[in-house]
Amino acid sequence: MTDVPSPGPLYLGRTPDDEPLGVAARALTTHGVIVGMTGSGKTGLGIILLEEFLAADDPCLIIDPKGDMGNLLLNFPDVRPGDFEPWVDPEAAERKGVSVPELAEGTAELWQGGLFR
Repeated sequence: MTDVPSPGPLYLGRTPDDEPLGVAARALTTHGVIVGMTGSGKTGLGIILLEEFLAADDPCLIIDPKGDMGNLLLNFPDVRPGDFEPWVDPEAAERKGVSVPELAEGTAELWQGGLFR
């Protein structure tokens, strides 16, 4: 897997052929909208775009009626399971058949390996 060259396009992810996928910031100079079915990845794409813009010191105005973008405020620099534990939904852990600490540990491992790998 190759690294995305920097400076360059805003990184969006990888293609099915494992090639970096990006868009030039200048292509997004006015307004944008992300449309899709429930569960199709709109929030994930929005978060990726916002992180890329913020990393490039580009200004962003975020209007988020559902409140999903508030998760961007979560900061886990050491990516320890204990950091995630207060944010784990006990009902989600129960549905997965694990304890809250176990789900926190799994989430930390996912983040340590990279969310999109």
